[in-house]
Formats: sequence, structure tokens, C-alpha cells
Amino acid sequence: MTNTTWTIPPELDPDAKIRCSDFSRVASLSPVGTSGTYPGFLLIELPLPWPHDIGETPEAASIAPLLGPLGYRLQAIVPANPDTPAQERRVILHARPRGESYFAGYRRFERPVGASLPDAVADLLALAADPAPSHLETDGIDVLVCGHGRRDACCGRLGAGLATRLAAAGAPDGVNYWRTSHLGGHRFASTFLVLPEGTAWAYGDEDLVETVLRRKGEFADVAGNYRGCCGLKGPQAQALELEVLRQVGWSLLDSPRTGSLNDSRAELSCVYDGETVTWSADVRPGRSLPSPDCQSPPASATKSQTEWAVSAISRG
Repeated sequence: MTNTTWTIPPELDPDAKIRCSDFSRVASLSPVGTSGTYPGFLLIELPLPWPHDIGETPEAASIAPLLGPLGYRLQAIVPANPDTPAQERRVILHARPRGESYFAGYRRFERPVGASLPDAVADLLALAADPAPSHLETDGIDVLVCGHGRRDACCGRLGAGLATRLAAAGAPDGVNYWRTSHLGGHRFASTFLVLPEGTAWAYGDEDLVETVLRRKGEFADVAGNYRGCCGLKGPQAQALELEVLRQVGWSLLDSPRTGSLNDSRAELSCVYDGETVTWSADVRPGRSLPSPDCQSPPASATKSQTEWAVSAISRG
């Protein structure tokens, strides 16, 4: 498919100020391929307010030498109990198993901060580096809702609101709801991330969170909300995975899988139903849309967002 430029519809005033997330919804902008790829996530309970960049906090600076070489992404999370003493706040690590090319979820480790945040993080990293002791892993699903208002107004309004409503409703057994720092993709607010499965989602609300956690109905019903899997490298592999998910359904997310790209031909290999299956497809740039800054008119946009078009899918 050739790249096509989107035309602003007549019902949307090109000179009217609009929130970036509202513009994306009006344009039905596909979020797939925007999740980023990370070998791990470190979550630290850190009270608000947060600066524009969470890396500017003393806590982030103290552990940067540990995380930087590994490429793990740091996420601040609002403490579940604001009265918890600093030394009892939690540090949670989701780390991809070392040396495994196929992704089937992160390993989860948790411990209190204790006397020293760097020491706590170093201990978790040491656990993650050992492939053997699975009994040291901790159970739990962490749902991170971006509510970083100082980073983006849409996340501060929509994301923080969603996080508050989820907390008020209460999480299912084994699930933790967190308001988190910048996840990327604020134009798709509310955005949320589900760990350890590593799936990222757009245009979130309470119904979508419940659907994803319970895997209710057909995956195709929420395909337009899927940003991609953080364990798959590259937006083209994530875009192909979405199309395979439309065909296979939720069970694919439990299957070890890996992606690759050769020119414009993407491949997704999965251990599925006891055998290794490979899907391939042409993945090329599709629609190109303006990407206006938040609270700015579409006509003033200096950046653009290009969707991915997937065609000629085959299963080998």
C-alpha cells in the first residue's frame, strides 16, 4: 500500500484548538506499533508531584547507573498507601528472561525499598540475572495507567481520571492498579500497560481494562486499541502481531513469539498449539496524519503520524 495523506474532515475546524487525544479519536488513528520495545521495566513507588521527566528525580539519578546499561525502562508509580514509610515502599522489576529470543512475558520480582533504593534495585537485578530460581519470582499483574499530568495534559486529565476510578472500584485478586509516569503515546490517552504480559493499550477506559484482564469476547473487538507488545522488536512486528491476533485470538498472548523484518516483509514466529508457526506479511507505511501539539489547531501541526498497513499475510 502506498503512503496516503489524511485530509482534515470538514466537521473539524483546522484552526480550532484541540487536545491531541481528541484529535486522534476523531481521526480514528491506529495506535499499533507505538508501544516501544524494552528488556524490562522497573517500577518504584514515588509520591506525587513528579517533574516533567521522571529521570530528573533524585531516586532516578541514584539508580541510573544500574538501569542504563540494561536498557530497562523506569516507571514511577503512585504509592498504593500514601502513609507508607519510604523504606516500606515497593520496588517491582519485570525483566525479560536472559538469553531467550522468544518472548512469552516478563519475570516479576518485588521487594521493599529498605534502607537503600540502589541496594534494593541491585538485589532485584541479581535475581533477574539468574535463570534458575523461579520460586523467587513474585505473582501479580501490574496495570500501569499513565497519569503524568506535568508531561502531558491529556494523560493528566484522562489517564489520572481513569487511574482514580479504577482504584475506587478496586482491583481483582492478584491485580495491582497503578497511576504511573510517562508511558509514551499521550495522543492515545488514556494509555495503559499490562505486565508481565507486556501488552500496551490506547484509548483506555474501565471497560477496556476489564476486557483485557479477563480477555472477554473476541480480540478483534479491541484490536483498534492495541499499541503492541513491548517484548516484540520493532513496529512492523507489532503491526503483524495485531493481524495475527485478529485471526488467532487472545491465546496468542500466552505463546512464545518473536518477530523479524527483511526489507518490507515482516515475520512473526510463535510456538502455538505445540508447534512453531510462522506468519509473514508485507508491512509498509500507510496513512499519514498531522500530529498537532496538545491544545493546538490541526493546521499548525509540524509533525505527522504514519500508520502501518499490513497485507499479503501468509502462514507457514
